[in-house]
Amino acid sequence: MMKKIKILLIEDDRKKSDDIVNYIVTNFPNSSIELKESYHSGLKSLIKDSYDLLLLDMSMPTWDRSPVENGGDYEKFGGIKILKELGRKKRLLPTILITMFDNFGESDNSITLDQMDAVLKSDYNEAYVGSVFYRSDISQWENDLNLLMSKIQND
Repeated sequence: MMKKIKILLIEDDRKKSDDIVNYIVTNFPNSSIELKESYHSGLKSLIKDSYDLLLLDMSMPTWDRSPVENGGDYEKFGGIKILKELGRKKRLLPTILITMFDNFGESDNSITLDQMDAVLKSDYNEAYVGSVFYRSDISQWENDLNLLMSKIQND
């Protein structure tokens, strides 16, 4: 029997977060999942509460969006900033990057998903589990996420 895991998902794209939440609820029924939609709300939850797994987007708004708030600046590498802050506070936890992009940054400062994966494995080896390339029109991301989550549950 799989153990119950408490998951935090930091994701600002509604379709993507709905797909991920539905997948987790269906395939990992013993799990609970909480959604945050920005750098600040995600980091605040990670510092305040305890989680077994972090599902992390790389690019996100600084603040939660609302009818009167646009979310502030966009953090292209918000996921890395969250991991750095968790490392500094000694609060790292198993983390899976779920992204819709296979390139990050711009022109000369661009990095591919494979390069990002290698950097995160190197810098956060004790916590970083791997990455999932999400596309709403192809279900391969579900297989990739399942494989990485099963790895965590078996550790």
